[in-house]
Parts: sequence; structure tokens; C-alpha cells
Amino acid sequence: MISSVEMVLWAIHHATTLLFGVFASAALCGIEINRRHALELVGVGAATGAAFSIANVVGGELFARQVYPLVVHLPLTVYLCARYRLSPLLAALGVTSAYLSCQFSNWMGIAAFAATNSQIAYYLARIATTLGVFAVLLHWAGDIGPRLAIKSPTELGILLILPLVYYIFDYATNVYTTLFHSGSVVTVEFLAFALCAFYLMFLAVYLREYEEKETAERERWMLETRDSAAIKELEAWRQSGRELSILRHDMRHFLRGLGALIEEGHTDEALKRIDELCEAGDRTAVRRFCANETVNIALSSFNSDINRNGITANLRAAVPETVHVGDADLFSVLSNALENAITAASAAPQGKRFVDFDLRLEDSQLLLLVSNTFDRAPRMVDGMPVAAHTGHGFGTKSIKLAVERMNGNCQFRINGDRFELRAVMYGRGRDGFAFRGYGSPARGRLSTRARYSGAAAGVSCLM
Repeated sequence: MISSVEMVLWAIHHATTLLFGVFASAALCGIEINRRHALELVGVGAATGAAFSIANVVGGELFARQVYPLVVHLPLTVYLCARYRLSPLLAALGVTSAYLSCQFSNWMGIAAFAATNSQIAYYLARIATTLGVFAVLLHWAGDIGPRLAIKSPTELGILLILPLVYYIFDYATNVYTTLFHSGSVVTVEFLAFALCAFYLMFLAVYLREYEEKETAERERWMLETRDSAAIKELEAWRQSGRELSILRHDMRHFLRGLGALIEEGHTDEALKRIDELCEAGDRTAVRRFCANETVNIALSSFNSDINRNGITANLRAAVPETVHVGDADLFSVLSNALENAITAASAAPQGKRFVDFDLRLEDSQLLLLVSNTFDRAPRMVDGMPVAAHTGHGFGTKSIKLAVERMNGNCQFRINGDRFELRAVMYGRGRDGFAFRGYGSPARGRLSTRARYSGAAAGVSCLM
């Protein structure tokens, strides 16, 4: 005979499990559990609980378990979709995930019963575990729920596979039949099969999302750096304007003094002053390296660093306004190359700080050559620099990855007192095909066109 204590615990167990499922489903769907929503969800739990109780009275516990999806899960899914305008995929994910989470209390109850052979211990363990998991899940779902709510249908479908497969498997083998307890190898091994399939599909989606996030981060970083460089360039134009105003103001006095020198026959002194005026005019000019805005910003943003560190730099660029490569990747290559080159050259002794930069478009190929002096040469491993001190090596890895994304290749080497980088980047035409030029080599070998200006073959020393 079932004791009254067991009956009470049975009722409490089913009530807590039902409310756990209702609240957990809503929280996992990104619904805020405030006072109003909580009262509504309690009402849904009471209505579906009443339907389950009626089924239990009419057909017994087994019948009630078999119709549980129809009297509890289906109405809850419909309610979540209608009340909160959720997609059916998201609502189904929330309900099936909550159902899967009930296995914590199920296992704890079985373990307690196996240890004590007491039905009371079974119900107590399940009730306590349900309440504990509910507290943890409600806190955790407050963070994960809103993230799930903005996922695409494809991503939701992938995430739904595992809890849905388990849901169907559990009812098919443990409620509607007794296959799970039959010891059939096919039945027992099915969950491992489903878990493997889910993992592979999840991995594919995760990698795609990670790549998209990485691309967005690169573009965000490029925009921030471009903004910073544009501010520097604007300040350079303002400074140029101020200096030109001063020159214009002093020009009348300068010309009168120049005329007096010529009248007195001091031609050499007059020529010297003319040269000084030309030099002053050159200092007021804001240099544009080429027609391409991305290249200009990348180069001009490092001018102040070059001057501040006493570096002699030869920066050359011959790139048209439009090239069919990604701005973010091109900016990443140029900025990393220049930053690393300036950092390495700054460590060299005074008078030996040199950076040479050459970028040009030839046969639809962007050819980059950078070289710089250094204080300590990095160690080369498998064609990549590995510096002995902290802070070097990451920039060259970024360059390599960005160049490969542009279907190109790059080469790092030490040539005498210079560290050099050579890179070939291929643009893409409007039809999406990569420009390789005539007779270009297979990917992985540096184009023979990179031999031009070979003595300057590029580098950047390494951040």
C-alpha cells in the first residue's frame, strides 16, 4: 500500500517538476521572469497540471505519462509562441531543453532509491534536486536566454537536435514501449549515435559563426584605426594651414629683404634664403602617397611615429583608387607591417634606423616590399620569425593570415642587417574570380614578380 506521505511527496514531486518545466522553458526562450510573467506562468502550470491530473484519474499514471506531451508540452509551446511571439523553433528548444534538464533529478532519485530502497527517499531526492537545478538554471538562463532569442533559424535548428532527439527517444523507448529496459544494443547505442551527429553539426555552425565574428572584429578594428588616423591627418592639415598663414604673412617682408639683397649684389645670400623658403613650404605640405584612401591612411598614420623615433623612412606607394581586395585585410597587412618595422628599427642604434616600404599594383597583383633595420635579429622557425623577447611574432602571424585571405602568399627573411617581408596579394574581379596575372605560380610559392626591387624586399619586424 502507498502511504499518505508517499502520496503527498508524489504530488509535490509532480507539481515542482511541472513548474520547473514551465519556468525553465520560458527562461531559456529569453523571457524575463518578472512578477507579471511569473503569475501567468503559474496559471499555465496550473491549467496543464489540472489536465494531467484528469488524465491520471481517468486512465491511470501510465496513461497520464503517455498523454503528457499533448496535455502539457504542446499547450506550453503554443502559449509561448502566441503570448511572446516566439518562433516555433525557439519555443520547442526551450521546452525540450527544460525536459532534458529534468534528468538531473531523475538520476538523483534513482540513485537515492538504489541506495535506500525507499520510495520516500526517491521523491525527496527528486524534489530537492529539482529545486536546486531550478535556481541554478534560472540564473544561468538569464544570460543564455536572450542570446538564444536572437539566433537564426538554422542555428536554432542545430541546437534543437540533441534535446529533441532525446525527447523522442525517451518517450519512444521508456514511455510508449519498454525498449530501453530490454537491453537491445541498437536502442542503447542510439544516443551515442545522436550525440555524435549533433556534435558534428554543432561544430560546423560554431566554426562559421566564429569566422563571421572574427571578420566583424577585424572590420571594427580597421574602422577604429582609420578614425584615429583620419584625426591625425586632419590635425596635420590644420597645422599646415597655420604654417601657410604665417608664411603668407611674412612673404611681403621676405620679398623686400630678397630684393634688397639682389640690389646690393648678395646673390648667394638671396639664393640661400630662397632655398630656406622652399624647405619651409615643403614642411607645410601634407603628403598623399597614392590615390587609394586605405593605403594613404595606413601610411600617414605612422608618420608621427617615424619622426618621433628618428627613423629614416622611404615610403613609396603606387596603388589606384580602387583595388579588389578587402579593405580590412589590406589595412591589417599594411598597419602590422609598418608598426612592426618601426618598432624594430626604433631599437637599432641612432643613425642606423631605416624603414623602406614599397607597395604597387602590377598585373592585378599587389606587391608589398618592406625592410627595416633592427637591434636583435629574430630567430626564424619554418619561415616565420620567433623573437627571443616578449611582444614579437604576433604581427607577422596576422600578416600571414590576412595575406592568405586575399589568396596571396608572403615570405619573411633576414638579409644582412635588414629584416624583410615580401607579400603578393591578389585582387578579386567583379565576377568573384581571383586575379593571378599571367604565369603566376601556385599558391604557396612567392610570385616571381616579387623579385622587383629585390634589394629592398620587404619586411616588418615583428609584433
